[in-house]
Amino acid sequence: MKVVKILVVDDLPTNRKLLRQILLKISGFTVIEAKDGREAISLFNSENPDLILMDINMPGMGGHESTSEIKKISGDTYIPIIFVTALSAESALSDSLSSGGDDFVSKPFDADVLKSKINAHLRIRELNNQLSLKNDELKRMNNNLVREQELIEHFFNSTLKQSFLDKSLIDFHMSSMSTFNGDVFLVARSPKGGLYVVMGDFTGHGLTAAMGTIPVAMIFFKMVAANSAIKDIARELNDQLYTLMPVSMFFAATLLELNAQGSILTTWMGGMPECYLVGENGVLKDTIQSKHMPLGILRDSSFDSATEIHNVINNDKLYLYSDGVIEASRPDGEMFGSERLKHVITSSNNNRIEKVIREVNEFCGTTEQSDDITLVELSCVEIPRIDEVEDAGWDNKHTLPWVISISLSSDDMRNTDPVSELSEIIGSFPVFQKHKGIIEVLLYEIYFNALDYSILGLGDFEKNTEEEFEAYYALREKKLKDLADASIKFDLTYSSTLGYEQVVICIKDNGCGYQGHEVDMSNSSLHGRGLDIVNSICDKVVFSDKGRMLEVTYKI
Repeated sequence: MKVVKILVVDDLPTNRKLLRQILLKISGFTVIEAKDGREAISLFNSENPDLILMDINMPGMGGHESTSEIKKISGDTYIPIIFVTALSAESALSDSLSSGGDDFVSKPFDADVLKSKINAHLRIRELNNQLSLKNDELKRMNNNLVREQELIEHFFNSTLKQSFLDKSLIDFHMSSMSTFNGDVFLVARSPKGGLYVVMGDFTGHGLTAAMGTIPVAMIFFKMVAANSAIKDIARELNDQLYTLMPVSMFFAATLLELNAQGSILTTWMGGMPECYLVGENGVLKDTIQSKHMPLGILRDSSFDSATEIHNVINNDKLYLYSDGVIEASRPDGEMFGSERLKHVITSSNNNRIEKVIREVNEFCGTTEQSDDITLVELSCVEIPRIDEVEDAGWDNKHTLPWVISISLSSDDMRNTDPVSELSEIIGSFPVFQKHKGIIEVLLYEIYFNALDYSILGLGDFEKNTEEEFEAYYALREKKLKDLADASIKFDLTYSSTLGYEQVVICIKDNGCGYQGHEVDMSNSSLHGRGLDIVNSICDKVVFSDKGRMLEVTYKI
């Protein structure tokens, strides 16, 4: 146990002796003595006492002057100084406290009073010492945190700088409620000219949420550079986040690809608010809903990577936003909401991002921002060309021709995902690795047109409202369950002749045929969302056998 050291300062030896005896009787303190203020300062510097008993009137440097000097030297360290004085005037006592003294006892003094005051001030000193240690620890922790934040901020900013933010394609607003943003917004252009976007929201806010940006960005930019399909990027992000992140942390996200011509939009949405496709005249053309769980929740075997395909035309605009926009609230607790957001977007023809943010700020008034806010406008236009990137180490002139044939039965149509498996097979060929996303879109459209229209006979079913969609899917599920003796056959032929490469995909079924299409109809007569997409991708599209056979040619 530490022995308490007390400095007694008095010009009279008898007074110093008396105080020494009392202090030794109280608690066995270690006592050191000074005969005046100057010696008190010297002993304070050399002995570092825990408490000082200070006389006021001494020859040379008095008690007030030496107390002021000692307090300056001690700085933030609490050194209790108790004046021992025969003075009783209020002005004298006030001067004692204003010079830095912490208390006083009157001469002749009572030993019990002196003991109580000494013990009280020693307790205060001990508490101050503990507080000082805690403050030092907090300072060290804060310094470490600042260094870690600076390091992560460096990675964070370096990652975000990779985004392709062409103002003719992208307008956006991001505002964080803390130093770091839990919202993520990344844009990249693929080697084939398509535009990829990931916009999402990690659980939580600040540094913890922002840390998830690093693996998301690394995976996203690497896979876009490899011309990966949106479904593959979503699957890889989910797998890595499921492995790396804590159980309570996940990533609600929208991933999309706009093809180089600005005519096809491929989307995957998990846990995000709906997004809006708006025509050039401000009409709401489509509301795209989230169909999946956020990334990082499900293990890979349970993950659904299915994407949706949307036909868009020049100057259509897609609006994405995080829930911080619609959940922004005013003082009475009312939220901004999706209806207000849609109204602002569809009632304006320009500067929509700026107008939405202004409306949100005016709506919230004095309410502090409670969540990260991100709002994005994507313009569906032809994407500016970039220099072609050479296939590393791959010479297509030496690619051998090949043919793949796959026949599907009723059970295959009910229980498998033939498009995904076929896409994986084709994508494994190096020549198709940069075309995998387009090939998958093409296979998806021609397969489901054959299945839904020719095999299941659902071509005339209206799908304009949520109720009609629900009825459509219920009927489709029933027809699939009852399906018998149905067949769909794929024949895929790759060739490299006449100075270019191409793959010809022929799909044939034994259903009623794609109604409304005559044999060898011209491309200009094709209609319907799926066939518009197929027609925009392929160089040749030909129906035959009363709509039961479709042959498409895709040139690489």
